Amino acid sequence: MANLYVFNNSLSNPYLYLSSGGIDPAKPDHHYGPGARSGYMIHLILSGKGTFISNGKAYHLQAGSMFYCQPGILVNMIADHDDPWTTMWVRFTGDYVKLLMDTVALTDENPVFTVNQAPIVKDEIKNILKMSRLDHTQDLDYASQLINLINALRTTFNKTTSTHSNPQKMLILRATQYIRNNYDTPITITDVVNYLGIDRTYLFRIFKIYLQVSPKSYLTTTRLRAAKDMLIKSDTSIKFIALSCGYTSYVHFSKAFRKYVGMSPSQFKIMHEASS
Repeated sequence: MANLYVFNNSLSNPYLYLSSGGIDPAKPDHHYGPGARSGYMIHLILSGKGTFISNGKAYHLQAGSMFYCQPGILVNMIADHDDPWTTMWVRFTGDYVKLLMDTVALTDENPVFTVNQAPIVKDEIKNILKMSRLDHTQDLDYASQLINLINALRTTFNKTTSTHSNPQKMLILRATQYIRNNYDTPITITDVVNYLGIDRTYLFRIFKIYLQVSPKSYLTTTRLRAAKDMLIKSDTSIKFIALSCGYTSYVHFSKAFRKYVGMSPSQFKIMHEASS
């Protein structure tokens, strides 16, 4: 039997985040659910048997089977009584991940496949766990491995309608890239819609559909996440950080930061200096 192993990646980001993974030798009849995962998950059964339930349908699985969990979808996982499964798994999330996974033909109605169907997916999961055991693994190492895994999923289970053939998804991709590339300047949503050449109301609508936030909220969140990171890691003055995150007014920056974080930038910085 494989030994229990779990890694948790503390190098989080909101776009392309390989958060955790591991090897889980389950006890007989061990049960998860019904519950919804907060991220995307891929499981590979290394040995034993179990039942995976998704969208009300039960799949009785054994070694060599793989199954997919989609965020927000209720699932059940039940290890066999006599021969409980051992699974290898990874979890990942992020705004860009969602856009990429929308091009993969795995859903809650079609969540099960086999190693024979997707050997490269199995290999990439093994590569992730192997990398996670190394010392000094960096955030770009995790992001690179996650890109490799998603690329393997897209190669094996590619939707005929990809991001590039879906005009709305392509606009979202271009808009979020523009914001991430320019949030450190005083851009507004007017600049975004002018860059895309579309109507502001239409941009708002597709952001709400695909990202569940408004374009303005996405821009503000991108700026303030960057500001939090700079306040923790940099000795730069708070006024310079505000300018570096696209705010021309310190007052506006401080007000937005307090609303987002629950305290002023100076309080946040002092708190993290005291804890370090």
